[in-house]
Amino acid sequence: MSHLGQQIGRYRILEQLGSGGMSVVYKGLDTALDREVAVKVLHPHLAGKDESRRRLAREAKAVAKLHHPNILEVFDFSPAGAEEAYIVTEYIRGQTLRVCMETLGFEPPEVAALIIHELAAALAHAHEAGVIHRDLKPENVMVREDGVLKLMDFGIAKILDRDERMTITGSLVGSPAHMAPEIIEGQEAGAAADIFSLGTMLYAFATGKLPFSASNTTATLKRILDGHYEDPRQLAPAISDELAEIITTCLARQPQDRYPHAGRLRDALADYLGRLGLGRPSEELSAFFADPPTYRRQLRQRLVAQLLERSERLLRERPARALADLNQVLALDPEQPRALALLEGLDRARRLRRRLARTGRVGAALLALLLLTVGARALWTRHPAAPAPSAHVAARPPARAEAPPSATPAAEGPAASAPLASAPPPSPLPAAPPVRAEPPRPLARVPVSVLVRPYGVVQLDEEPPSAEALAQHNLSALPGPHRVRVSCTWCEPVVETIEVRAGADNIFRLRAQLKPSTLAFDWKPADAVVKIGDVQRTAHDSLSHPFELRSPRGPASFQHRVDYEISRPGYATEQGSTMVEPGKAETLRGALEPR
Repeated sequence: MSHLGQQIGRYRILEQLGSGGMSVVYKGLDTALDREVAVKVLHPHLAGKDESRRRLAREAKAVAKLHHPNILEVFDFSPAGAEEAYIVTEYIRGQTLRVCMETLGFEPPEVAALIIHELAAALAHAHEAGVIHRDLKPENVMVREDGVLKLMDFGIAKILDRDERMTITGSLVGSPAHMAPEIIEGQEAGAAADIFSLGTMLYAFATGKLPFSASNTTATLKRILDGHYEDPRQLAPAISDELAEIITTCLARQPQDRYPHAGRLRDALADYLGRLGLGRPSEELSAFFADPPTYRRQLRQRLVAQLLERSERLLRERPARALADLNQVLALDPEQPRALALLEGLDRARRLRRRLARTGRVGAALLALLLLTVGARALWTRHPAAPAPSAHVAARPPARAEAPPSATPAAEGPAASAPLASAPPPSPLPAAPPVRAEPPRPLARVPVSVLVRPYGVVQLDEEPPSAEALAQHNLSALPGPHRVRVSCTWCEPVVETIEVRAGADNIFRLRAQLKPSTLAFDWKPADAVVKIGDVQRTAHDSLSHPFELRSPRGPASFQHRVDYEISRPGYATEQGSTMVEPGKAETLRGALEPR
């Protein structure tokens, strides 16, 4: 039964957004707050079960306590005794992550790592609060129009009994391809089950193929239980050994062999991305979803430059690691000349080592043969062979007295006076021609692009500041660390350090810190309590001590939305919002209506 045009509680149903085995999702209007919301209405066969309603209420209360930029906010849920069972959440304009995966693709693999990092950060917040998602899949992630990811449907799978969970199909319940083995076996899902599901998504985003896909559900579940999947590097050679190791840890068959919670996975991905110069995943993803082809091209260039620089540094100390980096470079850019030259140098060095090893073995064998020959000759001269016996036996001479033994016996035979033969000394090698050291070349300045959000004046080190406050500044600098100062009329000065590298893309995204604004309330009655976030004071007090509001760093515009609530016993509570500008003072005026 459709609810279009109807009123559910205080929510007017405007249009249907989607449906599945558990519920129908509508776009609605909160008539009390005059804002768009999403209303998820459970199907009657679930809403009619008291246990399902209790689970819905329990999970809604738990998720409503979560406040994270990447988690869909829960506003309300159906009260006890309501005809319909529903959950009300914020309304997101955008597409699901599954649609983006199918239409855009997430190569190179570092884009997949950026996405999973953001989801792991959201899950880490939930796991710390004791909330497990249980049904992670690309369909349960929204990509907002500005590129922000929103994880939704927390705990929704727990509303179902196990038998229902295994038989109901549909986009809102989940694909078995992302289920952890312990869930299939009927065990209680913990944080490690969410890690497994994130691992299947990371694998799919990086390779374009699910790790445990099969022709039907039964075969898919069996593959998950067997724990066999193809090495992701065979499907996508650009996947690094480090990222493959992270995927392997997530997809471990036993829960105790995975990351214990999402915080560990988030940190592992942050370390990996940070070493590649991708230390701000949310900003990277905003740039990717804004213009995927341009971002993808620039990211490949940045990765190649970073990996080349690292491989050159590791050539002497860790050649195996350097070789892995060079292989990844060639997977990203098969004709990269510097990588090919470094690989050729590694190959020449390996051939030289083999040649020297063979020469050393031959020399050792010759030396051993020479020593054996000399030793045999010395033994022969010391102990000559006895003459062959004659046919006639000589008469025995008469006995005579023996001379007393001498302290130093006389040497007998010519061998006693002949010195031992020794190996001839090796011929000296010809002197190598002297190498003339070339004077070091002076470092050249390289192009640098500084992107400021929303915009501002930049100053590089002690150089003069830019003439205008812009969103993009094209500069030049010597390779090495530099200090960049960002300022503007409505900003507080911010200083950050950037690392400029020769041959790299050198694009740096910096965020301006807007000045705080103040907001006061000239409201009737004067003792009405005004609440903004966790801070509250009476309307009268706000006139002498206004609310100080700080904008988030690096906003898309200079305006900042502030939600407030005004209440007093005996009067109808009023909720509203206003847009404030940095550095400005504003006073709102109004009155509460008596009940």
